[in-house]
Amino acid sequence: MSLQAVTLQLPESIYKSARRTARVVKRPLEEILVTVLKSSLPTLDGLPPEIVTELTALESLDNEQLSEVAHSTFPPSQRRRLSALLRKNQAGQTTAREQDALEILISEAERLMLRKSRGYALLKWRGLALPS
Repeated sequence: MSLQAVTLQLPESIYKSARRTARVVKRPLEEILVTVLKSSLPTLDGLPPEIVTELTALESLDNEQLSEVAHSTFPPSQRRRLSALLRKNQAGQTTAREQDALEILISEAERLMLRKSRGYALLKWRGLALPS
């Protein structure tokens, strides 16, 4: 991973808080600030390229569109099918075809959760209040 030098102007309160934290944990201030930035909008490293493309595309959505993504839900029919297949799978009663369908549904549910999570993170970055 290459490093990039950045100069930023921090509000006094953020600087003091980060400096205090750095002293307490005996780590450099720069390391504390990088940790905070990493945790506020996780990287997309390690994800398949098609998912990175999909999640990166969310950045170009306006707030209303992004809010729709963040509040989206798995369609009820797919949710019911997923639940039924999971129960059947736990009982060891799925056919090969059902196992394939289960894997596809799990993949779709995971993809939805990634989109929702990224959507909420982007809304937060944009300064919008998130539901509690």
